[in-house]
Amino acid sequence: MKILSLYPYTHISSAALMINGELKYAAPEERFNRIKMSTSFPLKSMKWCLDMAKLKLEDIDLIAIPWNPAHNINTASNRWINDMRWRGEMLTNIPIHIMKNLEGPAPKEIEMNFGKTKIVYFNHHDCHAASAFFTSPFRNSDILTIDGHGEVESCFFGVGREKKIQKIDDIKYPHSVGLFYGTFTDYLGFKPDSDEWKAMALSSYKTKNNNKYLSKVKKLFKLSDGKFELDLSYFQYYLFDRKKHFFSSKFEKLFGPARKKNDKIIGKHFEIASAMQKAFEIIVLYLLKNLKKNGSKSGNIVLAGGAAMNCVFNAILDKDKTYKRNYIPAYPDDLGVSIGATYLAENIYNNKKRKVYFEKQNFFGPSFNSKEIKKELEKSKIKFIKPKDIYNFTASQLSKGKLIGWFQDSMEFSHRALGNRSILADPRNPKMKNILNQAIKFREGFRPFAPSVLEEEAYKIFNLKKDERIYFMEKVAQVKPRWRKKIPAVTHVDNTARVQTVSKKIHSKFYKLIMEFSKQTNIPLLVNTSFNLNGEPIVCSPNDAIRTFFSCGLDVLVIGEFVVIK
Repeated sequence: MKILSLYPYTHISSAALMINGELKYAAPEERFNRIKMSTSFPLKSMKWCLDMAKLKLEDIDLIAIPWNPAHNINTASNRWINDMRWRGEMLTNIPIHIMKNLEGPAPKEIEMNFGKTKIVYFNHHDCHAASAFFTSPFRNSDILTIDGHGEVESCFFGVGREKKIQKIDDIKYPHSVGLFYGTFTDYLGFKPDSDEWKAMALSSYKTKNNNKYLSKVKKLFKLSDGKFELDLSYFQYYLFDRKKHFFSSKFEKLFGPARKKNDKIIGKHFEIASAMQKAFEIIVLYLLKNLKKNGSKSGNIVLAGGAAMNCVFNAILDKDKTYKRNYIPAYPDDLGVSIGATYLAENIYNNKKRKVYFEKQNFFGPSFNSKEIKKELEKSKIKFIKPKDIYNFTASQLSKGKLIGWFQDSMEFSHRALGNRSILADPRNPKMKNILNQAIKFREGFRPFAPSVLEEEAYKIFNLKKDERIYFMEKVAQVKPRWRKKIPAVTHVDNTARVQTVSKKIHSKFYKLIMEFSKQTNIPLLVNTSFNLNGEPIVCSPNDAIRTFFSCGLDVLVIGEFVVIK
């Protein structure tokens, strides 16, 4: 069965292709059109998926869309649907009128057929749930999805058993833990629905228990009956078509005037961010305890939705005793629902027994061979070399303090570079964070950088179990005291780091490089950040890598087996 998923028009567009139950190709549209967080229809990423599989659209058995417009139709104003601009709109206008006049709840999914091709619209949160459960190592698990909002839901409580996902309960928009976080992101002078990780980074600077703002933040929500409810008088994100900000004037009376984009960040902002993060943790842990009471009794939990990108909270899951085992995919936000939709469709429409694909990698994007890379370098009239040992050469450059653009094999699907489209640096340099923020990433100096560490060495450096693995930088871990001065470039102000454990089997080239760096320095890890400039998507092609390399302060570009030096 060939399943193509397309997700346009919301936070970030993407396409994914699954063949016979195996995810083959997936990519965000932004990597092709070079518009960060692009919401355009994913024509380029769709075409790439089909081309790689040597398929045409008519070869596809099912097209899955991770948004169910039936929920929107039920509440649509007649002014949107009464008139047609052209007769082609009868395709949607007729079913819209019929559905709007049917009594009862919106259907769980909508099916349409064009010849042999079936198009299915799935509930958004079902696709979030599928992106986590069906890529996890679990055959049975509880499922929590938390985001800004889907069609009507902002939170999904469910259970996954083998091929089926069952919803237990939900929380409906406008009560949203994702938009609670987004409101503070907006208040702190950042872009909501985009810069939440900046607010999370701020929260690490003031973690003392006597935070005077926590009691104020707690006024904004109520926990009861296993759910949460926001006091909407403090918020106005649900009036997004009429209001500029997510927060109301009452919110500003409680916390003081909002920070503007270019205002200096002061102690108050750190404290408010910290209080907000703490409140987020209180809310989500409460939701998990409620889910556990009504769940599968498996001891397993999977999380998805944009709010599951919170790596500080995700680390708490391991310490919290509610669940024994947890899993968060590499793409819990809206980027991942295209992948989730392929898995959901496969397990609904294919009668075969479920295959448990525990995704430990997310390299589903374009790759380029040596011939293609060399052709691009020659076309750009760039001088390059081909070292005998690319790993020894690169490790030597890193140990000398050089900043490296590292471009290898298939592109990562997620927002985080995991060793194929990365900027790398020496973690021993205490000034490295500022160097990278100012010369390469052109971003705020308070934001930390992640370490990529050989998986068998991780427990020696970080407070992790010997067999614990963090494949997707989805969690932070405490840096052990004796290592903090050794790797200052990746040790955050609260002595944590957002860790990636690097596997010899999964990340073979990246593993070899870190191993060589370890031989030269006795440090088995590197600073790893995504290969892009602030405001741009991660590089996709050799041309993207070359252009980015010459647009910033990188010293060396290692692209396949070739090297370019400034």
